[in-house]
Amino acid sequence: MKLNKQSLPTVLILEEAHTFVAKKTSQVEEIPTPTDMCRGIFERIAREGRKFGLGLVLSSQRPSELSETVLSQCNSFLLHRITNDRDQQLISRLVPESARGLLRELPSLPTRNCVLLGITSRVPVLVEVKSLDENQRPISDDPDFWSVWTKKQSREIDWSKVVKEWVRAS
Repeated sequence: MKLNKQSLPTVLILEEAHTFVAKKTSQVEEIPTPTDMCRGIFERIAREGRKFGLGLVLSSQRPSELSETVLSQCNSFLLHRITNDRDQQLISRLVPESARGLLRELPSLPTRNCVLLGITSRVPVLVEVKSLDENQRPISDDPDFWSVWTKKQSREIDWSKVVKEWVRAS
């Protein structure tokens, strides 16, 4: 991309990337689906974008569901807690042999911690992601099931209202 005849490096960040860059299904259809077209665009950006100053950052909790073409173009990784066996196997194939021992720690990484490896770091590094102020965080905290189940926290629920919402949504 250029602005005033000068290169303007740009990075696209895809949160929940497995939605946009889904692995190709084994079915071959004559007419491409929107998913196929979307994947094709991001595969091309991953393969050719760097020469045009266009980078791509993928964020996904399910790397095993991502396009192999796009993953093969990745040169750096921030790996957060990964517990799924398929995802762990995929990651172990993507990283150098010297870093595989570190990958055994991925299932037990605390929240906000990750392993940085690839060309951005000479050696794999454990990184703690800065905590955001409460007013800057997305409204996406995990529900506190345990406190409710053990009755340490009460939660009044109007089930008829919940049912009405569900019926209206379907």
